[in-house]
Formats: sequence, structure tokens, C-alpha cells
Amino acid sequence: MRNFATVSLFLASSASLVSMASAQTAPQSNGTDDGRLGDIVVTAQKREQSINSVGLSLQALSGADLQKRRIDSAADLVKAVPGFTFTPSPYATPVYTLRGVGLYDSGLAVAPSVSVYIDEVPLAYPIMTLGGTLDLERVEVLKGPQGTLFGQSSTGGAVNYIAAKPTSSFQYGIKGSLNEFGQVDAEGFISGPISPTLGARLAVKTQQGGAWQKSTSRDDKLGDARFLTGRLLLDWQPSDTLKFSFNANGFIDKGDPLAPSLIRVAPTNPELIAPGFDQSKPARRPRDADWPEGYPDRDNSFYQFALRGDLQLSDNAKLTSISSYQKATADEQLPFSGTPFPYQNILHFGFVKSFNQELRLSGDAGSLNWLVGASYEHVKSDDHIRYDQRIVSNRVIIPGLPAYQDAHASVAQKNETYAFFGNLDYRLTDRLSARVGLRYTHNKTTGVGCTFDDLPSNELGFLFEAIQTSIKGSAVPIAPGDCVTLDDNANPGPVPMRLSEGNVSWRFGLDYKLDSGALFYAAVSRGYKQGILPNVAAVQSAQYDPAVRERLDAYEVGVKAPIAGRALQVNASAFYYDYKDKQIRGTVLNAFGKLEREINVPKSRVFGLEAEVQMRPIRGLNASVGATYLDSKITSSISTIPGTSETYNSDGVQLDAKGARIPFAPKYTVVGDAEYDWDIGGDTQALIGGGLVYHSADNGSLATKAVPATEFRIKPYTVIDLRAGLQAADGRWRGTVWVSNVFNVLRWNTVFRTIDDYFRYQDRPRTVGVSISYRN
Repeated sequence: MRNFATVSLFLASSASLVSMASAQTAPQSNGTDDGRLGDIVVTAQKREQSINSVGLSLQALSGADLQKRRIDSAADLVKAVPGFTFTPSPYATPVYTLRGVGLYDSGLAVAPSVSVYIDEVPLAYPIMTLGGTLDLERVEVLKGPQGTLFGQSSTGGAVNYIAAKPTSSFQYGIKGSLNEFGQVDAEGFISGPISPTLGARLAVKTQQGGAWQKSTSRDDKLGDARFLTGRLLLDWQPSDTLKFSFNANGFIDKGDPLAPSLIRVAPTNPELIAPGFDQSKPARRPRDADWPEGYPDRDNSFYQFALRGDLQLSDNAKLTSISSYQKATADEQLPFSGTPFPYQNILHFGFVKSFNQELRLSGDAGSLNWLVGASYEHVKSDDHIRYDQRIVSNRVIIPGLPAYQDAHASVAQKNETYAFFGNLDYRLTDRLSARVGLRYTHNKTTGVGCTFDDLPSNELGFLFEAIQTSIKGSAVPIAPGDCVTLDDNANPGPVPMRLSEGNVSWRFGLDYKLDSGALFYAAVSRGYKQGILPNVAAVQSAQYDPAVRERLDAYEVGVKAPIAGRALQVNASAFYYDYKDKQIRGTVLNAFGKLEREINVPKSRVFGLEAEVQMRPIRGLNASVGATYLDSKITSSISTIPGTSETYNSDGVQLDAKGARIPFAPKYTVVGDAEYDWDIGGDTQALIGGGLVYHSADNGSLATKAVPATEFRIKPYTVIDLRAGLQAADGRWRGTVWVSNVFNVLRWNTVFRTIDDYFRYQDRPRTVGVSISYRN
């Protein structure tokens, strides 16, 4: 009843605003010099449409908006997209969440819940997305399941980067910035025709320096960037009806990994804690962190080749083919405790590569827009994580046996996915339209998991031989490099894994448009995220049991309303997500302590409200504010402990998760930005602006009133950025001085528990910098 009342009030308020819009009908304009907001053309439904004609929750940011707000990576989208959160992981795989829908898992080949594309070409795994924001025309963020057009693994939504394209005349541009920690960012592009039928655009960006983390134990710094990314686009149009677009892009990342920040030491076995470990200093300020001297290192890379062909078969039909091949490689040494000790230092290496092919036919027939197609994906990966266990306090499992020093977890897998899809958009009347989409997907994944000791001393192998003997009176010998994980008969060996899943995702919606341009929409949809083969350090083969596919049924109503002659734009929506088998990283306990496995949450749900206001009340002033409210809840017990309806949280504490909030789903997120510019003479303008991000309290673990998991609490924070500078009235050049995190707020978005301590990854401190840009 409380949710029903909230929705009723919310929609009533939205209807009032739309009534205002109906009384102030005005023609639309793409310009902004007349005091009106510009109309943005998007391709969210794989065809060009005005953003106010697309009946789904969608946010678009132009290249100019991205530059003004200093959005340089997907992580920075939190500055502009309410309900979007970014969470770092210990490895090279960032975690993106939309409206509380995401998957916190750091495996190289674990499909995300929020998919990322560049010009409709998938960046299929999070490690591949790090260079995506280079030289963009705009970015589109689609919220809610996008399975019918974008495929599975988009239950939370999709981020589609639209690259700036080759131009018909010669153009170039440069951008650069320098901050107080010495980080230099430099970016440039050149674009133009090579021949009457061939155009090209080359963009390159580098980030260097800027160590901002300070060791809490010595005079040392960490955080230097060593990042290089580039993109080459070629557009060839041999005839009026045929066009090819080629995209080659990639990056090299040799920058310092982010070091953990210690919360507190909490040894499992105080008698075996390393001398001095319990004297490690907790982090108190945003820059505080610690790491073993000389240890962190990174050498990651990615490249992608994509070819798109568009053949205009007739005035009303077009054939499109999109082919791509991409490969990401990781090779990094990572600290894992927030202390200066070599505690569980991680060696992470591996690769993931994929081939994708989509073929579709689209067109229109009077009031009907239609699309049919098929897609295929082949993925191969090999992911390795080696933990240094020399000083963990539980390293002696059986008294009398040598302490184990090393644990190496790996998973090699192959994945094949094919799909058939279709979408219809039919204009029933001048005001009312209906749309329906359908996709059948079949996915087959096979893999092998192995946990082993690759040291010649082989202490872990000897330990598992002793464990076998204690269980069954005999032991299968385990040599260095042999898999130690025990099956149901206590025999060691590699663990085969397999998933074969099919699903049908669908979407149905109605749009109703007023003469004023206001759009009401309602939609119901179903999306799926494919299952997971986990990469975990496994004592028992059950830890390698896959997490099966998850399903999300979404119900949404919303409105998009231009008001006051397009000086004001109001977007609002209410949504309800019914979740089945949500995937999360769970916990198991055994003689080795707290270990991980993938689990499914049988039932959960998310209720939410969202609103965005864009305004240009006077010439020169542009402002926007957006907010998302989420009420998430696990509505069934998670039974991973035999004979109970309970599971373990990230601290290894037993609890009944029914009634808990979904982790990493803050109740409130608010973003805002404003900029005012005015003429000061000639073609020069002065400008001043700023942005705000608010993130309410959250938790990085399952938590209930009975088991609050306070160590994993993510405190609320408000971050304010400011900027001021000069620019050309025509936008050719711009120079700003800026301050990010003005009040030096200490903030983080995740917490980890090791065997002997708690740590978190903290965000950047207050930073002052300057930026310049120029284009002809």
C-alpha cells in the first residue's frame, strides 16, 4: 500500500507538469541560442529518433556535456546518470550497476548485468570498456532490461557510446589537462576526407603521472597513470546505397593499480599473525592507503576490430551487418590488505577474446517500423588468480604439517551464443503507438576449474593428501601444479563445468504523445543474464557449481515533457522489477576459513522512482538535476547451508537473508550540474559552473536487522565539483580551472574482508586542475 500511494502521488505530480506543457505548445529546435533546450537524436532502438519520441527510460549526453562535466571514463557517469553506480574490484574488472541491478564479480569472462557498446558493437566484458569514452559524439544510457535489441546480459540496462565520425571537411582538435598531483591528460583527433568516397578519423589519448595515494607507513606514493588509447574510423561509401564503417581501437594500461585502504585488523588466528601486522594504520583521510613496497604493477591491454556494412535495399528496407573481434589481456600484481605487508598479494593474469556477428533487416511500411535479425557470439577465456598465503593466520590447517604458502585458482572456458530477434513499432493513431520486441537466445558454456599450488615445495598438495587420508583412509598423490579440489568422493582433480541455457526475452510498450510534445509511455519487459562459471579458490568441487541464468521482469510507466517553449524538460518514471535467481558472490565456510562461490537469490525485487529536470531559464544558464529512489528487498531465503534456510554474509556470519536489501543498491542517488556563461567582449565568454553527486548509505554485504554487517557499511556522501574559465562563443576553444571533491570528502563504494582484516577502495581526494581545448 505504501508503494502504491507513492506511485500515485508521483504520477499525479508528473501529470500536473504535463498539463503545464500542454498549455505551452512550441515548435522544436535543435539550437540553444534562442533560450531553448536542444533536441537530441538517439539510436536507442537501432534507428534514429528524437529522445522525446522514445518510450523508455533513456539519458543522453553530448560530447560537449561530457567535456563540461569532465566525464573521462565510464566510472565518471555517476556524475550525470542518477541510479548509475561504479564499484572498483580488486582486479581489472570494473562493476557497473543501474537501478540496483548489477553483478559484483571480478572474473575476466563473467558477463555483466549492464552491457556496454560502442556504435552498437559490444564491449562484451567490463575489462574491455576502459577506453570507451575517447572522442565521443554522445553517450546513451538505457535503463531497464534491453534484451530484445541488445541481447542477454543487459538486465540492468545498456551504455552505448557513439563515436565522433569522420567529417566531410578537414578538422582537428586537441584537449589537455593538468592536476595538482602531476597527472597530464592529452587528447587529439584529426578527421576528414581521403577521397570522395572515403573518410577517416583518428583519435588518440594518453594519461600520465598523478600519484595521489599516500602510504600510511612510509614516505611513498601510488597512483601514477600510464594509459594510452586510440581509435581509427574509416567510412567508405562506394555508392548511394552501400556504406561500410571500419573501427579499430584499443588501449594499453600500465598504470599503478589502486591500493586498498585499511579499515581495521581482525585476525582469524592471533597466534599466527605476522609480527607487526596488527600495528598497521587504518586509513583516515581520502589519500590514505598502503601496499608492499615495490609490489603493485600492471600491464593490461585491449584491441578491437569492427566492420559495419549498410545496404539500402529500397527506400523502405535496409540490410545491416556488424562483425567484430576483440581481445583483452590482463597481467597485474595487486596488493590485497591495505597494509605494508605482502599479505595475500595477488598475481592476476589471463585473457578473454570474442567474435561477434549481427545481421539484421530493418525498414518501415507506412505506420510500421520493423526489424528482424540474428546474432552469434563465440568467447574463449583463461583466467588465473594466484594468492600469496605466506603470512595469513590460518595457513596451518593440520597441526604438524608445513604451512601452505600459495593458492592458485584458474578457470578456462568457452562460450557460444546465438540469437534471433525482432521488433515492431506501430503507430495506431496520430497520438498512440505500440511496440513489441522478442528475442530467443541459446547459450552454451563449458569450462574447467582448478585450484593448485605451483610452488615446487607443494605444501598445499601435501595438505590435501592429508585431508584425503583423514576422510577416506587413503590419498591420491598430488604433484606441484596438480588440482587439489576434492569431489564428492574426496578425490582431487580439475572440475568440469557446463551450462546450456535458452531463454526468450520480450518487451511490450505503449506510447501516447500530446500536441505539446509530451510523451507518456508504459512498458513491460523480461530480460535475462546468462549463467556464470566461477573462478574461485575451491576446496570442494561444489564451489565450482555454476550460477544459473537470472531473470528480470520489469514494469515501468513514465513521462517526457518539454515545458515552457522547451526552456524546461521534465522526465519521470516509476518502475517495479521482479527478480528471479539474481546472481551474487556468496560465502562458504570450511577449515580454510571464509571462501567464495557463486549463488542465486531465488526471489528479490526493486521498486523505484526516477526524475530528471533540465532547464535553460535564461540565455547562458544551463542546469539539470536528476534523482533515483530505490527500495530493494530479497523476498526469499537463500539456502546454501544444508538443513537450513540460511546462508553466510561476506563476514562469514550465518543469517536468513529474507528481507535484506540487495547489496550495492543505494536508496537515493542525486546528480546535478549547472553552468552559466556570459559575453565579456568580442567572441569571448566567461563561465562558471559546478556539479553535485549524492549517494545515500549502502552495504557491500547481505545485511539484516539481526545481522547488520556494519563493517561493510558504505556511508552516505555528497561530493561537489566547481569550475570557472573562458571560452569562445562558437565553442572552438575553452579553458577552465576546476576543483573536484571541493570539501575533500572521504568516500568509498565497496568493502572487503580478508582472513585477517577489513579494507576498502577509496575515491580520489580534493583535486585542483586546469583544462584547455581547441578545435578548428
